[in-house]
Amino acid sequence: MSDAANNRIRILIVDDEPSVGDALKLVLESQGYEVVLVTKGVDGIDQARRRSFGFGVVDLFLTDISGFQVISDLLSLQPQIRILLITAQGSPQIFAEAKKLGAVGALAKPFSPAELLEVIDSHLHGPIPESA
Repeated sequence: MSDAANNRIRILIVDDEPSVGDALKLVLESQGYEVVLVTKGVDGIDQARRRSFGFGVVDLFLTDISGFQVISDLLSLQPQIRILLITAQGSPQIFAEAKKLGAVGALAKPFSPAELLEVIDSHLHGPIPESA
């Protein structure tokens, strides 16, 4: 995907590990996405109150609130946003719960930049899911 095609798509990253968040931001910005990075769930929710996002990448275990709560609140504020859950402690139950809440998918850390971009590209540039 060219930089020009992505330059209007804003992605929210919510991850309390600075090294992870910074790495994700670097990868996504290199692909032409506009990225907003926050380290607390409440800050991610606040960002969604102030501006529109096409995609969100949310860590499950944050220092303030659960990533599940962040997913739920983001989707309440912006039903069109597509959200990917990321976690170092992935399990089928966690991934199922994320999908139940409305996430488009989940990735277990560590994952490659290619895996991240594949998920984001497939959901941003594919068909828009219908509301249930």
